[in-house]
Amino acid sequence: MPKLNRFTIEIETGETGTDLPVHFTINNHKMPLEDTQGGVGPAETFSGGFEIGSFVHSLTLVGPESGQWDVRKIKMDYDCEHTPPYSVVFDTVTLDDTTEVNIWQDPPLPTWDV
Repeated sequence: MPKLNRFTIEIETGETGTDLPVHFTINNHKMPLEDTQGGVGPAETFSGGFEIGSFVHSLTLVGPESGQWDVRKIKMDYDCEHTPPYSVVFDTVTLDDTTEVNIWQDPPLPTWDV
């Protein structure tokens, strides 16, 4: 399990957006994103990040406290200790006050020619 130094997230909203702040959980601790830009209204793009500096047991994007939020795409960029930076794209999901989406992905395994 690698130590996550920092992550950035880019979210494309679908038809139903939200006007509420975007939160995530790291190891079951709910936090707001930092360095945010854009919006999470219908058809908008939002980005943010967070300096973690910890080992990740769980990392989720939290649904809004009220209403629904249609997420078209989530792009995550991870900067982990002792591994090259990597990116992962997650597909469509609808979030509400009872749902979260797992946004943690372990680093790719090293590859080599034999």
